[in-house]
Amino acid sequence: MEKEKNNKILRLISLISTGAVDFVRNAFDEQRVTVVYYEESGDNQGVFCLAEDDDCAITYAVFTQTDRIELLIKVIENSIKPYLNADECRELCCNVYGRNRGIIEFIRSLGFASDMEGYQLRYDCGSQISLDEQSELWEREFMPDMLESFIDLFEGAYYSLNQDNGWEVDQYRNNPDTFLRALTGYKSAAGVQSFWLQNQLVGACISEGQFIRDFVVAPQYQNCGYGRIILQNCVKRMSGVYPKGHIYLRVAASNTGAKRFYERNHFVECGFFAEHTYPRPDC
Repeated sequence: MEKEKNNKILRLISLISTGAVDFVRNAFDEQRVTVVYYEESGDNQGVFCLAEDDDCAITYAVFTQTDRIELLIKVIENSIKPYLNADECRELCCNVYGRNRGIIEFIRSLGFASDMEGYQLRYDCGSQISLDEQSELWEREFMPDMLESFIDLFEGAYYSLNQDNGWEVDQYRNNPDTFLRALTGYKSAAGVQSFWLQNQLVGACISEGQFIRDFVVAPQYQNCGYGRIILQNCVKRMSGVYPKGHIYLRVAASNTGAKRFYERNHFVECGFFAEHTYPRPDC
């Protein structure tokens, strides 16, 4: 019975990301998960839990329905405050998913700083996928000698977004070995698709499980129709594994142009997410 409940909680956590699922699953295995609230029916449907390891403690608030937000906020407050006052240097994070932003506002009132927030979109499986057979793009499997092209692609595609949000603008060029390991790992799970025009890398799609993690098109090739073709190919491949349309992606709230692009290509908003970190000034 406990295993069945844990699996249901993991399915809810999967609405956040595959990384969140992995973290909570490992914490379950080590018996380091505290399930503070879990409800399958009634006014508030979802879970609030805290998962830990030696380096950090992360709370997850995932609710598909929130009608009595005051009750949830009280539960969250009582469980988080002891960690805020703890004399330790472990990182404390809070991830929130749902449609009611009252939890997000409350988390920030406790002093948590926003790392990222935005929309989660789900592919509308009722839409027909029509691939452009006349495309000049050539799909290639990732190879290590493509790393420099991938760095240029990701730095260029994400530059404005990173700059507007105060995020690191040279993260891929400054950490090439880390980026290579990540790409190699995604490749081994058939999660990297790259698209070329002769010898120029036009764009790429990186997926992990049922999530599109990265969808990037080089700035000089944007607004030329290539993005639509690349996204169609990515969705087509993932639909073979997730035929019921359980394909998700996340887009930053500030990236309004990308959100419009995805919505034009049959993705629909299904929730709002926010990631936070509690600053510990003495660490």
